[in-house]
Amino acid sequence: SVLVLFFFFQAQALGFSTSFKHVGSRKLGKISMHFEEAVMGNVDLAVGALPSQRYIACNRFKVRNGAGPKFEKRWADRKSRLAQLKGFRFFTLLRRVPLNQNTDYSKDGDFGNYVSFTIWEDKDCFDAWRTGDAFKEAHGGGGITDFIQLLTTAIFILDGGPKPAFYDALLPQKGSQEAESLLNLASEGGWRKVEADGENFLPSEVFFAQSRYSIPKESILSFEQSMSKMNTENSKEYDAFVGSFLQRRDASKADDGYNYLMTSIWKDQKSYEVFALATADGYAASPVSKVYYEGKLALMSDKGI
Repeated sequence: SVLVLFFFFQAQALGFSTSFKHVGSRKLGKISMHFEEAVMGNVDLAVGALPSQRYIACNRFKVRNGAGPKFEKRWADRKSRLAQLKGFRFFTLLRRVPLNQNTDYSKDGDFGNYVSFTIWEDKDCFDAWRTGDAFKEAHGGGGITDFIQLLTTAIFILDGGPKPAFYDALLPQKGSQEAESLLNLASEGGWRKVEADGENFLPSEVFFAQSRYSIPKESILSFEQSMSKMNTENSKEYDAFVGSFLQRRDASKADDGYNYLMTSIWKDQKSYEVFALATADGYAASPVSKVYYEGKLALMSDKGI
């Protein structure tokens, strides 16, 4: 029981919400992440705001310096049937990367250097996942042995607990079928079978470019309208363009200060760089900052993004 209590307090430190049942018989109740933000939603959403066309669930992780390959192996080896679930559209594990220089983001105060990124058909499909058996299966199985194994891995790899973030996806744009076919994201049983040795980074399969915005409440409607009129047709001319969308934080206040993200997905970094050199962003407002990620363990439904 002392061991159970030790891992209970470690769970709290790492951001897990736990409830114990029958600790004396060494059984552990349901493990769940902090989903308060998604449950509450954006209560200040203005009348006339753009409708949500997808729902995006993210978890941001601050991985210790040098522990990236071990963290990626933890994801590659997990049990999941994510791609078989109702409403699933896309998943990838994102690792933040510089565009032109080597940078260590492990000590970055910018909410971590890895992001799990999942696109759902709508919020109802996400809610069905987070409250169902598939969530428990993918987060340790619910048994005490699985739970301790999950935490011992996290304690030595993560610097602090994961930070969830949820978004309405607006104005989705799909790339060509050629772009999706280039990805070759076949899965067995709803999850990718990728060999990971814990010593080397997994290969990059997609590339994300994000422009981050901090839009005042009084300017939100005009910002959304201007973004809806933005010309994105030039992106579709590139075979390696997978898709794009505007992300609106599903919270009254964004903990990182960014309530909108403009995200574009590409086959690889080189393809994005070719596009960026040939054309200006064309966004309706100047972003506060830009960030870039390489995606691993990518999954996509037949419907695409």
